Amino acid sequence: MASPLAVGSAVGSSGAVFQRPKESVVRRKRICTNRSRRVVRATAANGTVAPVTLNDDVNFYQVRAVIRPWRLDNVVRSLNIIGIGGLTTYDVQGAGVQAGAVERYAGTEFGEKGKLVKKTCVEVVVCRDQVQEVVDVIIEAAQTGEIGDGKIFLYPVADVVRIRTGEVGADAERMVGGRSDMRGT
Repeated sequence: MASPLAVGSAVGSSGAVFQRPKESVVRRKRICTNRSRRVVRATAANGTVAPVTLNDDVNFYQVRAVIRPWRLDNVVRSLNIIGIGGLTTYDVQGAGVQAGAVERYAGTEFGEKGKLVKKTCVEVVVCRDQVQEVVDVIIEAAQTGEIGDGKIFLYPVADVVRIRTGEVGADAERMVGGRSDMRGT
């Protein structure tokens, strides 16, 4: 019968028992303690952690979300459900709190330690009254609760012009079959 292992010991690939240095045991405990912190998650029920601040003099905002590449389909699908169909996406690279940590999803590695992390940028231009809902939907669809989920930036837009028709303002921003049509306004 095999003897029980002492705390801080391990079995190597050859079957030999060896003692781990005490600092690695202490370090492992500290890491586990840090991971047990309560994560504040925003949900559709409670919205963002705090309402976004908007200027009453601005009619349109560009919502720019930098998200994990593998969350893009969730974000696009969620925006389509609320009637936001016009958007732009592109791949970006950067560094933030995640600091180049390697992330793995579906067998693909995103990022390399010490290098820029691959993210996806989603841009949507909406009327002021749609901004909070769009931000909440993006958070709900993109959030994992871990470092590296991304950020959302809000930019005021002076005006919107539809190239095809020359329409300006709300008429140019509105899409047939979009959010306004869904709500009957």
